[in-house]
Amino acid sequence: MSHLTRDQFLKLMAAGSASFLGLNSLATAQDTPAVVAAPKGPLVPWGRLKFIGEMGNDQDWHVHPNGDLNLIDSIRDQSSLNLEKKWNIADIADLKTMVPYPFLFMHAEIAPVFSANDRQNLREYLMRGGFLFAEDCVHGYFGHGNNSMNDFFFRGMAEELTSLLPGAKFEQVPLDHPLFHCFYHFDAWPHMQGTPHGPWGLTYNGRLVALLSPSDLHCGWTNGDAWFGHDQQVRAMQMGTNIYMLAMTQST
Repeated sequence: MSHLTRDQFLKLMAAGSASFLGLNSLATAQDTPAVVAAPKGPLVPWGRLKFIGEMGNDQDWHVHPNGDLNLIDSIRDQSSLNLEKKWNIADIADLKTMVPYPFLFMHAEIAPVFSANDRQNLREYLMRGGFLFAEDCVHGYFGHGNNSMNDFFFRGMAEELTSLLPGAKFEQVPLDHPLFHCFYHFDAWPHMQGTPHGPWGLTYNGRLVALLSPSDLHCGWTNGDAWFGHDQQVRAMQMGTNIYMLAMTQST
């Protein structure tokens, strides 16, 4: 089965395949873009990053995998991107399991505990053109108790990203950034639960290589209609789509 890498994806875009994404018109966060009924292209794989958390926790990283699949469905429905509906595992301890995935999702409640090898692998993955979206799960497996303002993962990842790439900038993403306008238009960051720090990005050589969110969009993907209401669920899905589209279409 053939998979599309990020470099191949960008070559398709450079060849004039904007309709490959269905990007013939932009929409507000309340609207649905008009999708071009083009044939699906090669499969693009989705990966979730496996890592060890504080207290030796090796379970918190894979909470609610159906949320990933729900977002994949939404992206496929609202674009002609052939994102494979399959939940794959990339292990931060093993670089060769990371590089097949142009986009990696990382999600947990508790802070990560990276070894020197883990940091080197993540650094190499990002420098090769990969993208990481890391998000605070807030509740997760209750590693810090039932604390609705939990931001332990967010703070831990912020510390890691700050020093991961020499010369990179780690800063809050402003509202005029393409992240808020590349597919759906947003005038605010959608927040499901937790401490509202807003989105923070790591920019290296002019490219956003990692995005860190405290807002538990993933729970909106998982069961947002029941947990946060339909409007919030839609906003979570739409921002997830923006994140993916930006990650896959920005130049290396």
